[in-house]
Amino acid sequence: MANMLLRWQFKRRSQGPIRVPAIRHMVNRMADRYPPPPPSIRHTPVAANPARQLCAAEWLSVAHPQRTIVYFHGGGYFFCGLNTHRPACAYLAGAAEAQVLSVDYRLAPEHVFPAAVDDAVTWWKALLDDGIRPEDTLFAGDSAGGGLTLACLMAARDQGLPMPAGAILFSPWTDLSCSGDTMRTQAKADVMFNPDSLPEAAAFYLDGQPATTPLASPLFGDLSGLPPLMIHASRHEILLSDSTRLHDKAQQQGVVSELHLRAKLPHVWPTMIMLPEARESLKDCGHFAVRVTTPAPAAAR
Repeated sequence: MANMLLRWQFKRRSQGPIRVPAIRHMVNRMADRYPPPPPSIRHTPVAANPARQLCAAEWLSVAHPQRTIVYFHGGGYFFCGLNTHRPACAYLAGAAEAQVLSVDYRLAPEHVFPAAVDDAVTWWKALLDDGIRPEDTLFAGDSAGGGLTLACLMAARDQGLPMPAGAILFSPWTDLSCSGDTMRTQAKADVMFNPDSLPEAAAFYLDGQPATTPLASPLFGDLSGLPPLMIHASRHEILLSDSTRLHDKAQQQGVVSELHLRAKLPHVWPTMIMLPEARESLKDCGHFAVRVTTPAPAAAR
């Protein structure tokens, strides 16, 4: 039923040129219907701080968090935000006994590459300055946010910043050149996207930069030195090869990586917490978070 709804509501509407305002309006209307986080999860909005060059964000936290997760939402770098991913971040906080910082990074086409990467790295620097322990922290993201997670890791590494303990990626968009073979082989099976829409979204973000630029398309970058990766992807989505190629390259470059593939599930299904499969996957992410971090009292924010 979820696949039928997505095929009707998303894939059908993704034919033809992307209409940014219309897509943003549609997803925000959907998010307005979401229930608030459960009472066990504390929701704390964080206003933008121009003095520290920090974009807006929000915390979703259990009462006694044992670790921190920095989350970057998906949406092709041009739509979605804190409201659309609040339920998933809240569930992830509970599953991982964590405080989750969901980052409202700047979106294209108003803010092009590397604005999102700059926002992500700036928040990581701020958290480190505020006493967050990298060994008790993970990064996470879905789709474009998964690509941004990797870009933030690579940029932080190149700037000499500490690495978090791990990263969780849901159907990460790692190749903005859209050259993976599943862009063709899974075009019919994918219930959300038409292959022609992704290059247009990439162009909004790239604004003329080469699609193989590593911090825009991490698949073409150096992955060495990154922390352990947990990658989830559907066998029936056009971005499948973005995950399989990432997993293979990470292992070739000495990065610990685990790849979880599920059949007949939609793109970024772990963010759709109404699905039993999503809740199961998020619980697995919680186990991964516990495994790669050292439990300790949460640092002061």
